[in-house]
Amino acid sequence: MTDLLSITLPIFLIIALGFGAVRLQVVRAEFIPGLGFFVLNFALPALVLHALTSQDFSAAFDVGYLFVYALGSLIVFAAVFALFRFVLRRDLAQAAIASLGASAANSGFIGFPIATLALGPVALVALPLCMLVEVVLIIPLALGLAEAGEGEGQGASAAVRAALLRLVKMPLVIAIAIGVVLTLAGVTLPRPPATAVDMIADASAACALFVVGGTLASVSREAFAPDLAWITVAKLVLHPLLVALGFAVIGGVDPLLVAAGIIFASAPMITAYPIFAQRFGLSGLAAAALVIATAASFFTITIVLGLLSQDAPQVRLTEPDAGRQGLALMLQEEFDGR
Repeated sequence: MTDLLSITLPIFLIIALGFGAVRLQVVRAEFIPGLGFFVLNFALPALVLHALTSQDFSAAFDVGYLFVYALGSLIVFAAVFALFRFVLRRDLAQAAIASLGASAANSGFIGFPIATLALGPVALVALPLCMLVEVVLIIPLALGLAEAGEGEGQGASAAVRAALLRLVKMPLVIAIAIGVVLTLAGVTLPRPPATAVDMIADASAACALFVVGGTLASVSREAFAPDLAWITVAKLVLHPLLVALGFAVIGGVDPLLVAAGIIFASAPMITAYPIFAQRFGLSGLAAAALVIATAASFFTITIVLGLLSQDAPQVRLTEPDAGRQGLALMLQEEFDGR
């Protein structure tokens, strides 16, 4: 419990800092979208580029794991999209953003630390595969659909062309393309630009969480709509459930890797979720969903960890100190390798 709280509490502290700064007028509310623009167009692309170019996907590539995690995420995405679009009658952009929140986990800042504490070094194998699904598949799909929603009312072909044109111009998508090409080619960035990318990437989490808090300070109560419940339940319950079901049906994946995938899927949505939603006027809804899901995940992830340790005898969750030692050892090996 204490270890989970040590992971989630800093997130809420930074959100609270942003909230207080705007409420006390230390930072003017109109500055928050500008900070979000920096995260979306500079810090987040740098983070994605760093993540893609610093991972050896070939060494950790597990086709079965990647297939199940991607399939589970896509099914959640499709289910939430259908619910919002055809049952709740939301517009295309809102359906796409809701689907993004339900299917893209906070792998780096919540999933990975918890999986490391629980399982040890296998978390480092699962992390790049989960990030590959989120960055290359889920995020571009959601943004593409949301951009297409901006063109509703045009002809279908014109709307698609306009959406694709806006999408390929996004710095995040450009960073994904560059990162994938460099990774497949086995090329690493020279030290000066790599250091610059790392410095900008390091600002992404704190800035994104500050924006979440600042956005919440300006959100009307109408933003806390029933939609929040659907997004939160889909992310914290449906996503890990479908991923676990997929592993059970497919089989053949290492049990520790299976446990890691379920833990990653159990994490709340990505930190930058409200930043993505800002472009479509949905940052308030997304910020509220992020805060609620992150708070609720403290309890749901605890349940998941308990179920994994009880219902899967082949999985032995490590003690927290062992997880920390494993993480420290991996980081030291990576540093020495450079």
